Amino acid sequence: MPPLALASLLQGALPWLSSDGRAVVNTLICDNGRVGSVRALCERLGLRSRFQLGRQLRREGLPPYEELAGWVSVLYWMLRSDTGGTGGTGGTALRSLAAQTRIETASAYRLVRRVTGHRWKELRRAGTSEVIRWFQYRTHPPRPTRQPVAAHVPVRTAPPTPALPAGALPPIPVQSQPRRLALPGGPYGIAVRGRELAYITRGQAALVERLDLTTGRFAGSTYVGCTPSCVTFDQSGSRAYVTIHYLDEIAVIDATRHALIQTWRVAGDPLPLLLSHSGQALFVTTNQDRLFGLSTLTGRVLGWIQLPATSHHLALHPAGDRLYVATRAGGSVLEVDIARYRVLRSFPLGGWPQGLVVSPDGTALYAANEHHGLDVVALASGKSVARLEDEAGSVALSMSPDHRLLYAGHPRHGRVGVIDVSSLKRRGTLATGGRPAQIAFDGAHALLANEAGWLDILPVGGLELPPRGV
Repeated sequence: MPPLALASLLQGALPWLSSDGRAVVNTLICDNGRVGSVRALCERLGLRSRFQLGRQLRREGLPPYEELAGWVSVLYWMLRSDTGGTGGTGGTALRSLAAQTRIETASAYRLVRRVTGHRWKELRRAGTSEVIRWFQYRTHPPRPTRQPVAAHVPVRTAPPTPALPAGALPPIPVQSQPRRLALPGGPYGIAVRGRELAYITRGQAALVERLDLTTGRFAGSTYVGCTPSCVTFDQSGSRAYVTIHYLDEIAVIDATRHALIQTWRVAGDPLPLLLSHSGQALFVTTNQDRLFGLSTLTGRVLGWIQLPATSHHLALHPAGDRLYVATRAGGSVLEVDIARYRVLRSFPLGGWPQGLVVSPDGTALYAANEHHGLDVVALASGKSVARLEDEAGSVALSMSPDHRLLYAGHPRHGRVGVIDVSSLKRRGTLATGGRPAQIAFDGAHALLANEAGWLDILPVGGLELPPRGV
């Protein structure tokens, strides 16, 4: 998620931006203006070329890419300087702030002068509010050039990039040896429909990739917009829902034709999403620290609650009447009554709670913790009854179809831990490398998305990894 202070500041300064314009700005904010080349930004936005990006910036009333990226860096440094630099220690010198964005000090000073026409010390004397006004002088509200599009009709209809080449990868027969499939574009979220189809979000390519599980081949992609994050199928498997992070939208995909059919707006950047057992409500949280329930028929907000901190993971009780919400910065997991949209209990676990799994009998809640490993809560008493310490911390968490194993992702250390549920002991570790993201199962296999650019497929319970070569 982009730094909320700068994102909110620029949204207030540029209220006319469309969802596509906000996607450009938020993508730059996420990397403090240091996305890299124009090509890298185009890939993340799902644009074909720098010319298409240039036209989009002009339509939005924004300056050219290099200048816009420079302004984002400068404004990030101004805000960090206002809050005392790193850790609030009073580090307002540009040399200490530039190091955080991987830029040499001399280059940072030249960037400030080139973009604003002033020296850094002059910016500090003027203040952030004045620098924002300087930036606004370089922007302008665009003139309307087209008629509004009906809310239920998605504007983004055609993939800007081709699917992965057919036949480029060999098939993966059922019960095969572990395999690794190259998948560029930062694959993160994954959802499986039976044993036939998987959707994988490519957060840096604006696409949802589909994998034919019967052949083990990538079968094409669906363009959904900037930074797709999490994905889930409905009970029938005929629809899929995708959170589009920097467009503040939920994308609805026809999973039969693999086509985008609707988009629903939400307040803030959405990330995790989860369907109710009835299939009539879709739950999603955003970086405005809110949990929403949306109608799966219309996208209308059925209810919402304020959270103590942003949530990145959700889980549903087997009874279907309660929802569990991990609040990372809040150090707690909330139990929510989904009929009345109210918090029933809060489980203070400390650390940074992340992925959640509820046992099939509804008696235990397993919570990955980015700080210390794994917590187990007895839901009858609401007390933490066990903790599995791991200095690497855990983020993603998923339970195998036979309910015997937990798979815990450790992205900072490039590995996935396999835990025996009955004994709560480590069965082994999968040294995947890269940055393992979400984990799903097709019955016989575990599918591990990796943001470094691949997908690992291995038999459930197996601890053998594919060869490192992709």
